[in-house]
Amino acid sequence: MKDNLRKTLTTFQGSAILLNIVIGAGLLTLPGLAVKEAGSNALYAWLICAVVAAPLVAVFIILGRLYPNAGGVAFYAQRALGSFGRRSAAFLLIGAVIFGLPSIALTGGHYLASVFPGSPFFYALLLLIGSILPHLAAGDSASKMMAILASGVLFSMGLFLAVGFFTLNPTSLAGLSQPVDWHEALSPFAMLFFAFTGWEIGAGIAEEFINPRRDFPVAMALSFFIVTGLYLAVAYVTALTDLDGHWEAPFVVFVKPVLGNYGATSVALMAAVIVFANLSGALWGVSRLVYSLGRDSIFPEILAATQDGKPLRAVSITALVLVMVLGFYGIGLISLDVMLGMAGQNFLILYGLAAISLFILSKNRPARVLSVCVILLVGGFLALQGIKLLYPIGLVVLAAITDFWAFDTPHRRPEKI
Repeated sequence: MKDNLRKTLTTFQGSAILLNIVIGAGLLTLPGLAVKEAGSNALYAWLICAVVAAPLVAVFIILGRLYPNAGGVAFYAQRALGSFGRRSAAFLLIGAVIFGLPSIALTGGHYLASVFPGSPFFYALLLLIGSILPHLAAGDSASKMMAILASGVLFSMGLFLAVGFFTLNPTSLAGLSQPVDWHEALSPFAMLFFAFTGWEIGAGIAEEFINPRRDFPVAMALSFFIVTGLYLAVAYVTALTDLDGHWEAPFVVFVKPVLGNYGATSVALMAAVIVFANLSGALWGVSRLVYSLGRDSIFPEILAATQDGKPLRAVSITALVLVMVLGFYGIGLISLDVMLGMAGQNFLILYGLAAISLFILSKNRPARVLSVCVILLVGGFLALQGIKLLYPIGLVVLAAITDFWAFDTPHRRPEKI
């Protein structure tokens, strides 16, 4: 039975879900790695990423306001490019998250294993399975729980940042007064841009807003400004802190002078909270895409069933696939760096596909100019990927095959808009 999703999200709740989707445990690691690669220019590397990400997020704001649908970018691509466009976007997004989300879980697992007995894989598995729990809450308790998680993440980050500011050495400010080396500032771009992905997943929650045309754009914009401000604050403190070679764990360096050995435990627990929130939020967005594909008979229709207005079957199946991929890592079939690489380039392609959809669908000249800028930007970065593009190309070919089968088989019908 195909049911409708409940429209329960307010601007605040929607912003909280988006924050949980975007802010990942990589924030605990990436600032230090950026300093390792770009030195005092690392802060400018984050600024460059924010400037590049702004038009990409704007594309999703415009499309989400015009077409609030659980399919998100896949639905936009269908409106613009037909059923092949939708299948391509859906396969690319699912192909990204099935590797990206287990990678995030492993990041939290490594933090926990550094201070508690047990393996990173064990803790990653617990975090991944636990991310289902908020979705099982009755009524609109799930969205309220996501808001609480987002508040907890922001409070924890703010607390550790305050400690970092307190321990700063004023003489280190001299490093930021030096002329900017833009070549160095650009060097960690590909690595840092992963921190600015997630809004393409969040686009799928637009259908659940009480007033999507009004509240969804505000929630997207608000989440972007909060995320950017948080990233720049962390980057600023990290750039002015002597990490002494501890590039992968800058927050431990922040808190240890004040909290001593308890600092490492505090950071590990914060990492667990961030990962849990990130996985729960991403599972919300991805399961809505799976639900919409079931609703339109691209996936088995059983996935379109809802309980109390929530697609629990889609949530469960999505989580099961993520656990299976994590299991492949556990037995050594795939490495963490490969998983992150495949996820990152797929997300970038999805930004470009959304921009193409906006160009075709919009008659507004500023929106079309924006889309052209994004298309050129994404195309430039993809040109540097080389053989790595075989993975997304394979997913698009698979989309083409299944689309042809849907049209070619008499008892099948292409999905309706």
